[in-house]
Amino acid sequence: MKKVCILGAGAWGTAIATVLAHNGHQIKLWCREPEVAKNIKTNRINERYLPGVILSPLIEPITDLKDALCGAEYVFEAVPVKFLRSILEQTKSCFSPEQTFVILSKGIEQETLMLPSQIIDDVFGYSVKKAVIAGPSFAQDLAQKSITAVSLAAQDCAIGTSLQEMMATPYFRPYISLDMIGVQVGAALKNVITLAIGMLEGAGYGDNVKAYILTRGLHEMEQIAVKLGGKTETLYGLSGIGDLVLTGMGSMSKNLAIGKELGSGKTLQELETIMHTLPEGINTAASVHQLMTQYALDLPVCQGVYSIIFQNMRIEDFLQKLMARPLEAECAIKILE
Repeated sequence: MKKVCILGAGAWGTAIATVLAHNGHQIKLWCREPEVAKNIKTNRINERYLPGVILSPLIEPITDLKDALCGAEYVFEAVPVKFLRSILEQTKSCFSPEQTFVILSKGIEQETLMLPSQIIDDVFGYSVKKAVIAGPSFAQDLAQKSITAVSLAAQDCAIGTSLQEMMATPYFRPYISLDMIGVQVGAALKNVITLAIGMLEGAGYGDNVKAYILTRGLHEMEQIAVKLGGKTETLYGLSGIGDLVLTGMGSMSKNLAIGKELGSGKTLQELETIMHTLPEGINTAASVHQLMTQYALDLPVCQGVYSIIFQNMRIEDFLQKLMARPLEAECAIKILE
C-alpha cells in the first residue's frame, strides 16, 4: 500500500483517487473548497465535481495543503495550470526529493509557456522525479469503472513501471511512454482543437468540416509537440489522437460545450459571468498563440480559435480564410522534371 496525496478534488483528481483506492492505496485528497471536503467526509460523495459516485473510505478529504502532502510517497497534482505554480509554492516546505510527482493537469502556463512538468522543476529548482498521465478518459466514466486506457509518460522506465503496477486495474490500463513532452502537448492542445469543433457545431456546420478541422488540428498538435521536443508518434497514440477524438466528440466534454456556446454567438465575457469555471482550453489557446509568435509557427486552426475567442472574429471569416490558403499536400510530392 502506497501513501498518496492528490492535489485537487475536481472531477479528474477524484476519479484517479477511486482508481488508487481500488488497489488499496491510502489517499489524502486535498480539497480547496471546505464544503467539498465536508461533503466527502459526511456523505462519501463529491457532489460538486463527481456526483453519484460513492467514494472509498481510503480516500480522506483534507483542506490543509501541508497536511495532505507531508509524508506522501506519490503526489498526484490535478490543479488547473494557471494555479499550479502558486499551489506548488505553498508546498515547498513539505516536499521531499524522494516523492514522485504525477501530473494530471492539462495546459501550458501563460507568459512562461511552460508545461506542468517544467513548472514543477522551476518551482523546486531541480529535476523532480515525475510522470504524466493523459489520454481519452472522462472522469465520470472512469469513476464508474468503465474500461479506460491512458498514456503514462515517465522520466525513466523504473518510475513508469512502478506507477503502472500501482494503478492498473481490470478496467484501467496505463501504457508506458518516455515522452513526457509529447504527452503533455497532446493533452493540452486537444482542448484547443475541441473548442474549434464545438464552435462549428454551435454555429450549425456539418460533420464534414468538423472532421476536416479535427484532422488538420491533429497535424498542428504534432507540429508544436516536435518543436517543443516531443515525438511525432506520441501524437498518434492515446494522449494525442485518442484524447482528441474523445474530447472532440464526447458528450461530457467541457471544452466542446464551451465551444458550442461561443459558436452560437456568446462572448467569452458572457460565459465568464455564468460559468463556475472555464475549461483549460481557453487559457491554452492564449498560450498557443504566444508559442506561435515565439517560434514563427503557421497554425491556422489554433490561430482561428484564438481570433474567435479573443479578437471577435466570425466563424465564417475563419473558414473563408482557411479555404483561401494556398493548396497543400498531405504527403511528400516529388516533382518530375
